Amino acid sequence: MDWNGIFIIALVIINFPVYRFIYKMIFSDPEDFDESIKFSFTPDFISFFRGKYWQDKWGTFKLRMYILSCLVVVLLEYMLLSQVIGYFH
Repeated sequence: MDWNGIFIIALVIINFPVYRFIYKMIFSDPEDFDESIKFSFTPDFISFFRGKYWQDKWGTFKLRMYILSCLVVVLLEYMLLSQVIGYFH
């Protein structure tokens, strides 16, 4: 494994408190998170016939925003730190 991969893995592990903060910002409680996961695996037409289409859309959106936010944090930190470390080489 190259150093970039190790660096990214280290950033993913170090950022667990940041992920927790983002989690608390997006989801009201663990049940809200569980519901978002459930809706993300439920096809839209099933949610539509159950009368929960918009709840499905909102839950899926929140889960996607959580995942995207966590990935963006790691990406931005990686880009910033690689620029800083690049100045020392």
